[in-house]
Amino acid sequence: MRVTQNTSANQVLASLQTILKRQQMLQQQAATGVKINNPGDDPVATQQVLHLKSLSAAGDQFTRNITNATSTLTVVESAMSSMGDVLVRAKELAIAMSNDTYNAESQAAAAKEFDQLRSQVISVGNTEFNGKFIFGGFKNDTAPFDLTTGAFNGTNDETKVEIARGSFLSTSYSGETLVSGGSPPGSTGVNIVGIFDNIATALASNNSAGVRAELENLDAAQAQVMAGRAEIGSRMNRLTSANSVNDDMKLSITQVVAGLQDVDYAQVLSDLTKQQNAFQTAVAASAKISQISLLDYLR
Repeated sequence: MRVTQNTSANQVLASLQTILKRQQMLQQQAATGVKINNPGDDPVATQQVLHLKSLSAAGDQFTRNITNATSTLTVVESAMSSMGDVLVRAKELAIAMSNDTYNAESQAAAAKEFDQLRSQVISVGNTEFNGKFIFGGFKNDTAPFDLTTGAFNGTNDETKVEIARGSFLSTSYSGETLVSGGSPPGSTGVNIVGIFDNIATALASNNSAGVRAELENLDAAQAQVMAGRAEIGSRMNRLTSANSVNDDMKLSITQVVAGLQDVDYAQVLSDLTKQQNAFQTAVAASAKISQISLLDYLR
């Protein structure tokens, strides 16, 4: 088969176009720092990068959820700590007033202090954070505890957030469990407000025996609050662990995406030099073809 001048010229032209296209792609990579500027550059790698970026975006959302959950649980734990302090003072005062040596006037003064402590318990139970009552369950837009009776008017539903794919953590704690001791069903908890009412009533009637009868219940109340703090502490530990795992995951994704997408400048510059040399060689070859004389056609 005879190779004509046109055939040779077309082949050289095709080579020049291929080299120019490759050269332009390498120049773009050098300018942008990424290997994939268009999906067509590497469809498989593009799909992998998009998938990994979606995982990274989910990781960012988990980070926000963990941060918000940590803030909420910190407030919950702080409220429980305050309630614990109230109970410590209540126990000290009850022990002192259980002694028959105190007169009616002293006991009446202690009864007034118990009324104040009772109000503090209710106030802590009505703690708000970001406009929501943290011990109210789903009914978190109104105070869960009645200011007069101390009755619980919230719900025992849990507010949960996703801290990892398919993994949820509760950011709420039942006010009824914490203060009233009435949740879950069958609970053997104690009603802290009721205990304070009983002690205040006993003190007002100069009944030291009635005060002594509530000392064991005060111990149970302290244990009840401590159990709540322990639960919140375990959740915060879980958040810390989840945050660490999430950060590691996002770092790994970033590294994989960089491997798929980021250019190796040394390699790109080397390839660009090779393409420039190839282009010059192809141009030289085309120049020789264009110099074919009329005599060469006649042979």
